[in-house]
Amino acid sequence: MPRKRQAEKKEVVEFLRTVPLFSACTQKELNTIAEVTKEVPFPAGAEICREGETGVGLHLIVEGETRVQIGGRTRRRLGPGAYFGEIAVLDGGPRTATVVAETPVRTFAVSSWNFKGVLRSHPTLAVKLLEEVCRRIRSYATPVSH
Repeated sequence: MPRKRQAEKKEVVEFLRTVPLFSACTQKELNTIAEVTKEVPFPAGAEICREGETGVGLHLIVEGETRVQIGGRTRRRLGPGAYFGEIAVLDGGPRTATVVAETPVRTFAVSSWNFKGVLRSHPTLAVKLLEEVCRRIRSYATPVSH
């Protein structure tokens, strides 16, 4: 592997270690994910993904700030260490929100076909991922009142 690619992979692995979605991963799992990760920059104002459209990847925010909109309303803001697209990358369904770059944003992105390949080769990673996705969904769920 060329020296530059090794340095890039090391940066990705170190970053992945800080992201809650991957914090329970082994070094081997992180290395495998880093192999299929691509850096993708977005200028301020860019729509990174659109609610209702088919999602093809998971994005991990390395730098910058984003705005998450559902039904045209801003629901939250995401910055470095946050991620989005985990639901669409798993089920291939439509995006549940629109994400817009508030500032220039740099992400590490993983396509669904590459990510599914990683999950097939590392089944324990799939369990860790599902546990974290469930925690995240629960944290966003509103309590049901009777």
